[in-house]
This record gives sequence, C-alpha cells and structure tokens, in this order.
Amino acid sequence: MSHRFALAIPVLCVLVAHASAQNDRTSPEDSAFLTEVRANLSRAEQISHLYSYKERRTDVHTNPFGRIGTGDTRVLEVHPSPNRQLTFRQVVERNGVPVTEAELRQQAREYQQRVSDIHARLSTEGIDDRTARERAEAAARQRAQIRLDDILRVLVFDVTRREVRNGVETVVVTFRARPDVEPATREGRIAKSFKGTIWIHEKARELIDVEAVSTDDIAFGGFIARISDGTRAMMTRREVAPGIWMPTRATFTGEGRALLFRKLKIDYSVEWFDYKKMTPGSSIGGFDPGIEK
Repeated sequence: MSHRFALAIPVLCVLVAHASAQNDRTSPEDSAFLTEVRANLSRAEQISHLYSYKERRTDVHTNPFGRIGTGDTRVLEVHPSPNRQLTFRQVVERNGVPVTEAELRQQAREYQQRVSDIHARLSTEGIDDRTARERAEAAARQRAQIRLDDILRVLVFDVTRREVRNGVETVVVTFRARPDVEPATREGRIAKSFKGTIWIHEKARELIDVEAVSTDDIAFGGFIARISDGTRAMMTRREVAPGIWMPTRATFTGEGRALLFRKLKIDYSVEWFDYKKMTPGSSIGGFDPGIEK
C-alpha cells in the first residue's frame, strides 16, 4: 500500500506544469510561467537518479485489526537507478538506533547477489549494460507518461492568486476532479479522489508545496481497507543543492475502515533528506552503478 498510495502526491508535482492546457482562462503570462515550471520539474525528474538520499519512513501495517502508519520508523540510504531493480535501498537505522555493521554487510551482499543475477540474465539474452539501461529508462518514461496522461484527463487546474508562504512569494494553483471523466489507471483513480492547492516559488519557478484532501473513499489492499473522504495529504519540495529541487516530505492523515467494519487511524509520513550527487565510478555496496555524466 505504501508505494502506491504515496505515489499520488509526487505525481501532483508534475501536474501543475500542464495547468495552462487545462484552463481556457489562463493568461499568456501564466502560461509562460507554467512552461518554466514544467521545464524545471522535467529536469529534476530526468536527473533524480543521479542523487542518493536518505529516507525516513513510518512502516505501514495493513490488516483488519491494526492501525495504519504506526509501526517502526526506519532510515534508509537510497542509491537510485534508472533500472528500478538496481536501486540500492539499505536500512541504516531503526527507531533511532543504527543497525549493526554485520547487517549492513549482509544487505550489501544481498544487493550484490541481485545485481549479479540481473547481469547474468541480461548476458544470456545478449543485452549489454548500456542497452539494458537505455531500455529501462525508456520503459520508465513510458509508464510515467501513461499515468500522467490519465491524471491530466481527470483533473482541472486554476491559477488563482499570489501569496507569501514561508517568507517567499508564491503563485497558487488549485485542482479538482472532472466529474464527467473516468480514469483508466490506478493513479488516475487516486488523483480524481482529491482536490487541493499547489504553491509555486515565483522567483525560482519551482513547486514547493502541495496540500490535498480526499473527496471520496479510496480502496486499497484489495478488500482489506478503505480510506475515508477527508483524508489529508501534504507534500513539500525544497532546494537540496544550488538549483536542484527535490521532494523532502510527504504526509497522510485521516481515517478509514478495515473490511468495512473496524475503524483505522492513518498517520503516515516519509521524509527525504541528505541528497548527494553520485559520480562516475562511485561504489554502491561494492558495485559500480556505471553512472554517466
């Protein structure tokens, strides 16, 4: 549940870039402004796999007799890859206590074995690393485009006002569902269940905050549970290096029901921090990811 549901807010980061195409009342000035925002978001998406980061998240337990988002808190070091199978996620801390060196070595060995297995499979198929990376990047772009196109069909955007937020001048964009359009993807269904507000740093042309509230129940985990309308989702995005903006926090709070009977409390959060640029030749768990300049 955590990956699928958390995806809804990062996806909204991209949507604002298309607001000008959704609203006939958008002025030429607004359209030009949003075009710059789109370019910045696109650039961040294209280079995101070049930055390692740490992730602090609350474990999610989904069952008819528990609560959502009340498990252990873990900190992971994440080294992304265009091929999601090659992304290295290493747990470095649980509930504020660092994991042991022995566990770190074991995680590295498991990752190295996974990499070896993937390389062996590709080798038997006659695919070299560069070709595999290019195919993975193309497939990721295609998946993202399908999700994005569907979400854009089901939402309407309006550039509403300027506002000072956290000491900076921002442009405010609101979004809501189109009642007469049915989504074709899970991400589209999630997006249509929300309405909210997006704040854009006017000078930097960068999205900084998203606040959304669900307007309908959302099912997840098959028949396991439903999230009730009124659930709140928030996402922040900040400058993590000169000119580089990335997501830094997402939260979900609200209520739901398990198997239609048992009440659930939702209090789920993810933080991303300590972004670092990876360089060609850098080692990840003993494996050179082959990062290109």
